[in-house]
Amino acid sequence: MDGMRLEHVIIRVDDLDTAIQDYRALGFAVVPGGVHGSGFTHNALIHFLDGSFLELIAFRRRLILIALAKLGLLDLLLKNTDNHVKYRFTSAIGFPEGFIDSALLTGNIAADIRQANERGLRTTKAVPFERQKPGGEMVRWNIMSPFADALPFVRDAYAPAQPVGADDTSHENGALGIARVHYVVRDLAAAKRDYEHLLGNEIALTAGEGKQRAEFELDGTTIALLPAAEDPELNAVLDEKRECPVEVTLRTGEKASIGQLPEEQSHRARIILARG
Repeated sequence: MDGMRLEHVIIRVDDLDTAIQDYRALGFAVVPGGVHGSGFTHNALIHFLDGSFLELIAFRRRLILIALAKLGLLDLLLKNTDNHVKYRFTSAIGFPEGFIDSALLTGNIAADIRQANERGLRTTKAVPFERQKPGGEMVRWNIMSPFADALPFVRDAYAPAQPVGADDTSHENGALGIARVHYVVRDLAAAKRDYEHLLGNEIALTAGEGKQRAEFELDGTTIALLPAAEDPELNAVLDEKRECPVEVTLRTGEKASIGQLPEEQSHRARIILARG
């Protein structure tokens, strides 16, 4: 699909204000995003020069969501419906902090849905979303979610457009953009097939350290699908959460410090700074 790219990765945090402070202490410029239309979540954004970003998201009205989850109503009302992406978000109320999801950005969501469906991928229709920014401005966009949770959801452009200022992409730690994302998957063959149906491209299997994986480039970002089989650490992620990102590498400038950020400050998100 022309123009589709990995746009952002989502990190669930327990307290948004605390997470903003922690990520600023890690050298990131963090911009408060506002409250989503449902009123159940609010977020903050870490923008990069290449147009990608990290989203810090936290729950509001937690007790209501916990009660709905315990009663099974989130599954009943949202799962495998056109509101499946809302299920993906709200079901994370029971997850620990860390990565929970990611998104691709597209220039033509209607065409992408049609083509993916024709290739055999089951998806939702384009569902409208909105967020009220701290200053009161409403931002709107549309989301399509595959029913296969190993895949990112897909969104179209914000309306109105949201230009990002130079100060918001200037990070003291030197981060420039998302270079690589690792995902844990239950079934590598099924995930590979579903990505091929979504993207319209064939994906090759590779072997690294004696383990098979699928790895491909998407508009300058490397995507790696890691099967959980026989890997205790990856299986633990599936036990705690679901198929989701497990590691993000951010490219930096030549003079920046490199290495993994401390997870006690990144709220259990495994983020690595690397030159390139």
